[in-house]
Amino acid sequence: MKRGDSDHRFSNLDIGYWKWKDNKVVHLVSNFHGNETATVSRKEKIGSKSTITCPVAVKGYNSYMGGVDTADRLRALYCIDRKSPKWWHRLFWGLLDIAFVNSYVIHGLIMEQTTVKDFRRSVTQGLMTMKDVSQKRKTSTTNTSEGGPSKRRKSDYSTIKDVRLGNRDIHWPSFVENRERCEVCSMKKIQSKPHSKCSHCNAFVCVNEKKNCFAEYHEVNL
Repeated sequence: MKRGDSDHRFSNLDIGYWKWKDNKVVHLVSNFHGNETATVSRKEKIGSKSTITCPVAVKGYNSYMGGVDTADRLRALYCIDRKSPKWWHRLFWGLLDIAFVNSYVIHGLIMEQTTVKDFRRSVTQGLMTMKDVSQKRKTSTTNTSEGGPSKRRKSDYSTIKDVRLGNRDIHWPSFVENRERCEVCSMKKIQSKPHSKCSHCNAFVCVNEKKNCFAEYHEVNL
């Protein structure tokens, strides 16, 4: 290939792959650009400028390369890419990193800005504790329609499992003046009335130097 030459292919998902010869061979992938061509200006060794043909994807990259550099910088902060004998593993980790970066940028535009580390931690915790709420609601609706209003079993906590086990970073112990029975101790038929409760679940649980029912309440899958 000589300078300015290019070749391209499109997949059945309209993803374009380009090979373009500049000073060196350049490879590009895009799901946005078509097979149109554009021109770029290059400075020659003798000082003069010349115009060479390039895929329109190259023009787009040059126009927004600041954003690409920012994305590369954010991705490199906590990159999850790992060496693997299987090539598609590297591709998967790379795409997952890109998804993290894109969602972080969008989150910063509509919500209060946070650090990359805190954002990744929140997303990871959300994915790890995500439950199928729709199926639970469907089952609950069916039981109610068949046998009237559903009653909470004695073996259940007052807070539903999806709220109790989900989004761990929003559950914090708080201390109040009044006392109520600890839900964990009650399940074990132990008498205990602490001043502590979960700020999110609003359930009373023991939190002291002798026992930590707060942790058990948010970890046991009942």
